[in-house]
Amino acid sequence: MRRWSHLMIASFGSREECAVHFGVTFQTACNWFDGMCRPYGDIVDYAVETLPRYAEIMRGRS
Repeated sequence: MRRWSHLMIASFGSREECAVHFGVTFQTACNWFDGMCRPYGDIVDYAVETLPRYAEIMRGRS
């Protein structure tokens, strides 16, 4: 969860921007930023396709 949180913080200027990008609620984006939970499935696939730093951060090379 720590890496997903880091990815969200590195990729978006705000929680609102994150929520819009992924089409999730503001609360979900807050939970991701705060490291309370992480997504799976189609959200992760979308992140792989749209976030340039995905591989770097999720592999622990940030």
